[in-house]
Amino acid sequence: MILTLSHQKGGVGKSTIAWNLAVNFSKIIDTRIVDLDTQRSLTVSNALRHEHGLTPIPMIYFDTPEELAQYAAEDSDDVLTVIDSGGFDSAFNRVAIIASDLLITPVSDKPFDLMGLQKYEEILKSLSIIQGETLKTHVLFNNINPAMKRFGELVDFICMSEHFELMVSILRQRVDIAHSVGEGKSIKEYRVFSRADQEMDELFTEVKSILNIK
Repeated sequence: MILTLSHQKGGVGKSTIAWNLAVNFSKIIDTRIVDLDTQRSLTVSNALRHEHGLTPIPMIYFDTPEELAQYAAEDSDDVLTVIDSGGFDSAFNRVAIIASDLLITPVSDKPFDLMGLQKYEEILKSLSIIQGETLKTHVLFNNINPAMKRFGELVDFICMSEHFELMVSILRQRVDIAHSVGEGKSIKEYRVFSRADQEMDELFTEVKSILNIK
């Protein structure tokens, strides 16, 4: 199975979410990470994890998009591959989009994030034409102000597109998130039962259900 955190815009939280999902899933299924981000955030987090005496997550690197496509062609239900795509459009990222069993696109309520979502929709449209099927991504509200309760206009905006499916889970701004990644830990490993941990648990459960992982 392939799970990809994808958005053509950077700074929306893909790496943090990919990291937490990878660590959590590694407890129940053989999990690997593909780090396509030029900043190599997950590579750094994995190194920090090793330094803190925790078991690193196996990482895979590819020299060409064709190598990634070949890996995806040999995909197995017994292994979960979490891909952290870069915040830009590229051949690598397009291969990841097409190969994925589940796409997740984080987005906040900020205007620039929503504008970026429109551009990402154009990529999904073009790839859908090539594939002959409608490619969809699961849009995840991320880095949301804890005080924000109403999402009506945002929901309407997202649900207008056949390429977007809104997730139930919501991740809000939490200080534990940055601190945990800085130690190579998931939020649960850093501070269990915190609000950040509870929200990530809800996302983990939702993703596990979509992928039908027991």
